[in-house]
Amino acid sequence: MQDECTPKILIIDDSIEHIKILIGLLEDLYDIHFAKSGEQGLELLSTANPDLILLDIVMPEMDGFEVCRRIKQHEKWQETPLIFISAQGEAGDETRGLNLGAIDYIAKPFNPAIVKARIRNHLQLRAAMRELERLYTLALDANPLTGLPGNNSIIKNIEAKLQAGDSSCVIYTDIDNFKAYNDKYGFARGDEIIRFSAGLLKAAVAKSGCAEAFVGHVGGDDFIMIIPAEHCLLVTEDIIRNFDRDIINFYNRQDTDRRCIQATDRRGRQQIFPIMSISIAGIDLSHRRYSSYLEVNDACAEMKKVAKSTPGSTVCFDQRTT
Repeated sequence: MQDECTPKILIIDDSIEHIKILIGLLEDLYDIHFAKSGEQGLELLSTANPDLILLDIVMPEMDGFEVCRRIKQHEKWQETPLIFISAQGEAGDETRGLNLGAIDYIAKPFNPAIVKARIRNHLQLRAAMRELERLYTLALDANPLTGLPGNNSIIKNIEAKLQAGDSSCVIYTDIDNFKAYNDKYGFARGDEIIRFSAGLLKAAVAKSGCAEAFVGHVGGDDFIMIIPAEHCLLVTEDIIRNFDRDIINFYNRQDTDRRCIQATDRRGRQQIFPIMSISIAGIDLSHRRYSSYLEVNDACAEMKKVAKSTPGSTVCFDQRTT
């Protein structure tokens, strides 16, 4: 039985005999879909969503060249590896197929070892290209201070969770009294606090053993985590415990002894500010029906306001179901 991670292959060939041979060679390794005509193959594209296409050249009504041309006209399928399968061995046919966007040829009668090797190699190459594209996108979006994914990745991940309908939690963290610290100690020291916070979040997620967790950097001292609901309490408690234990190390002796600092507030007045703490707001995506990232963001903002109204490090989860 194949799982959702198994590569999908679409075979388009008018010969049921050849289809059976290919299925026999590949069904233990891949999720196989097949069509017995070019028209049927084009119709199957959207439902099969193949990672690779095996396409016969000589077929009635619509030959493989025309099918290939139509497939490559669609932006979604332009990068999908397409291999022609044919008994035709003329160089002109190969040139025409490659010019239309095919990446390789497999000759009939089939050599099992060659068929498997070429399909495996092209799937591995495509997977490597996708990973490079993913890393490039992350690099463009990454916060330069922490290296964590930025807002584009945050939005994309939340939207994906909403579409999947699973019970993930979105956790929003914000540092209390960070501006006062930044004003007194300077931006370089403030950057140390931001990197420290990012490290705490990543360490807490790693400690939970949750491989699918996501940690993103909204900007400034604000971060987002997306984690399975069953890990939320453990992760947030770990963050608060370690933040409160270690944050004092970023202050000088005088402020450490007083457990507060004197700095200018937003109105330009000298005020006493407590040692920094961390406010954590959480929402379970399965408790309420959220239709978009914006609704999730609004709910997080509400919970963050509640958390920040309580002195000291606090976690506040949205318990509402409507």
